[in-house]
Amino acid sequence: MEKDAKEKLIAAGERLFAAKGLAGVSIRQLAKEAGTNSALISYHFGSKEGLYAAILENQFAPIHELLDRVKGIRASATEKIMGYAHNVVIVHQKMPFLTKFLMGELLNPSRFFKPVIHKHIERIYLFITETLREGIAAGEFRSDLDVKTATLALAGIMNFYFITRPINRHFVENDSDQDAQYAVNAIEIFLNGVKNHDGQ
Repeated sequence: MEKDAKEKLIAAGERLFAAKGLAGVSIRQLAKEAGTNSALISYHFGSKEGLYAAILENQFAPIHELLDRVKGIRASATEKIMGYAHNVVIVHQKMPFLTKFLMGELLNPSRFFKPVIHKHIERIYLFITETLREGIAAGEFRSDLDVKTATLALAGIMNFYFITRPINRHFVENDSDQDAQYAVNAIEIFLNGVKNHDGQ
C-alpha cells in the first residue's frame, strides 16, 4: 500500500511539475492528484522539494542507463554515435515529460539544476566528446573536427526534435516509427559532416 502511494505521488508529481514547475504546485494539489493523504509526501520524500528531486532523478535515470549501455559495447566511434542516437529516441519515448522538465529547469532553474540536471548533461557531453576523439584518433572522423562544437551540434540535432514536438507534430506524423526515422536521418546528416573522407 505504501509503495502504491509513493508511485501515485511520483506519477502525479510528474504531470503537475511538468506543467507548472516546482513553485507552481502545492502539496494539496499533489495529494489530490495522487488521491493520497498530503502527509504521505513528507513521509516518503521529506517535502514537496524532495518529491521534485526524486522525480528529476527518475526522469534522467534512463540517460545513465543509455550511456552505460553504449559505452559497454565493443564498437567503433561511429557505431557508438549511432547507438547513442537510437537510444535517445527510446529515452524520450519512455519519458514523455523529460523535455518539459529540462526546458523548465533551463529557463527557470531551481536549486536542483546543478546537482541533478547539470550532472546528467555533463555526463552526456563527456560521452560524446570522448567518442568523437576516439573517432578522430582511429581515422574515422576528420582530424580538423572541432569536438566541442560537434558535441553541441549532435546533442541539438537529437533533442531539438523532441523539444519542439508540439510544433513539429503539425508537419510530421507523431508516432514511434517517425521518431526512429528522424533519428536515422539526423544521425546520417551528422556523420556525413564529421566523417573523414580523405581516403575516399
